[in-house]
Amino acid sequence: MSLGVLVVIVAFGVILVIGAVHFTGGSRQKDTRDHGDAILEFSRAYPGEAIRSVIMTADGKASFMRLASGKTGFLQAMGHHFVARLIEPQAVSVEALEDQSGLRVGFHDTTLKGGDYLFASTEDAAEVSLWLCGSLALASPKLEGPEEAGHA
Repeated sequence: MSLGVLVVIVAFGVILVIGAVHFTGGSRQKDTRDHGDAILEFSRAYPGEAIRSVIMTADGKASFMRLASGKTGFLQAMGHHFVARLIEPQAVSVEALEDQSGLRVGFHDTTLKGGDYLFASTEDAAEVSLWLCGSLALASPKLEGPEEAGHA
């Protein structure tokens, strides 16, 4: 068998494998559009964290989770895999996007780069920003009653 024929056969074989992977859906990006899938994927990475609520981005590729520990869970689809992170309160910078119901999030002390996350509503974006900033984890200050105000 000549070298030219061998090269053609190998090239044809590689093209067939690439075509088979593409047409069977192997090259599609994995995204989660279901709260249940997001909870399952996050629970695989952090089985001890109790999830109180989940808010997904409008495209379904990222999820933010309010956890019972006061932290925020983050799950993002990256190709066929997911990246799951625990975010400590106030460990990110959060900025509202102008004219959109979304947030610009910058992660501190991590290799995960931030980005713009669009939500279905401004209420969802506001709720996630509270989780990330830690406002829900802080105790409310004790208010002085009328009898305590005059006896300082």
